[in-house]
Amino acid sequence: MNSLIRNNYRMGGYLLIATGLINWQYQNADSGIVLRTALIVLPGVLIIIATFIKSLDKFLANKTGMWLLVAVGLALVALALTN
Repeated sequence: MNSLIRNNYRMGGYLLIATGLINWQYQNADSGIVLRTALIVLPGVLIIIATFIKSLDKFLANKTGMWLLVAVGLALVALALTN
């Protein structure tokens, strides 16, 4: 996979981690925030890890993998912003 694409995936993973942690900080009085934060942060961590695994790296390089990650990433960011 192109290093630029791989770097974009990693930045997306970092975006999800940062958004989840910021969401947690601002809503720490809410009782269900730990679950929602984990729902946002864990996929970010998994995306970053996936860029280091060769077989997943190949999946992320094709169009299906790209669109799947874009859809999941946008949905999770929307979840963080609407909470």
